[in-house]
Amino acid sequence: MRALIVEDELLLNEELEEQLLDEQFTVDTAFNFMDARELLSGEIYDIVLLDLTLPDGDGLDLLKMIKKSGHHEMDTAVIILTARGAIEDRVEGLELGSDDYLSKPFAMPELRARIHAVLRRKFKISDNEITIGKLTVNLDHLQVSFNHRPVDVTDTEYKMLRYLFLNKNRTITRIALAEHIWGNKIDDRFSLDFINSHMKNIRKKLAESGAPDLIETVYGVGYKVKAYETQ
Repeated sequence: MRALIVEDELLLNEELEEQLLDEQFTVDTAFNFMDARELLSGEIYDIVLLDLTLPDGDGLDLLKMIKKSGHHEMDTAVIILTARGAIEDRVEGLELGSDDYLSKPFAMPELRARIHAVLRRKFKISDNEITIGKLTVNLDHLQVSFNHRPVDVTDTEYKMLRYLFLNKNRTITRIALAEHIWGNKIDDRFSLDFINSHMKNIRKKLAESGAPDLIETVYGVGYKVKAYETQ
C-alpha cells in the first residue's frame, strides 16, 4: 500500500516514515504544501498523514484537493496530524472528509492503531486478516498462511498478495502493482518484468503449499484475486 506523509517537522516526518516502512508501506514524504500538492496531483495513495500547519499553505486545502479527486472505493484515507487544538479545526477537517484526527503530541502505537482502523473501514474488512478459502494474508505483519501453515514469501511477494487481497474481485493492473511496491520510482519495462517474475514465484509457492490458484491473469492488463469464499 502507498502512503504520503505531509509534515514539515523533520524529525517527526522521519519517525512517521520509519513507522510506515515497518508496516510494509511504500512511502512518499513532503515537507511543505507545494511539494505535497505536486505529489497528490500525479499519484494515488491509500492513506495520507496530513499536518494542517505547513510553512507555505493550509493542510485543509490539501484535504479538499484529495477528496475532490477521490472516487468511490478508491478514495484516499486521510488522518490529520496537527498541533491545532481548536474544536473548529477538528470539525472542519471531519466535515471536509478526513477519516481521523490526532492531536500532537501523540504516541506511535496509537497512530498505528488508527491507521489500521481507517484502512479496515476503507477496504470494508472486520479485522487485520483477509482469508479467501483457506489462504490468509495478515495485514499487520509479513505473514501468509494456507490452512494455518505459513507460506514463505518475500517482502515484495507479500506486498503484491496483500494489495490483491485488499482489492479482491477487482482487476489490478501490473502498473498499479508496481507503483504500490516501488512508488513513483518505477521504470515501466523493468518493473513490469519484475511483477511478472514475482507473480510466477507467488503461484509456485502457493501451489507447493497446496493452495488453489486464486489469482486470475487478466491478459494484457494485470491480475485479479477471485474471492468466492471470504471471511
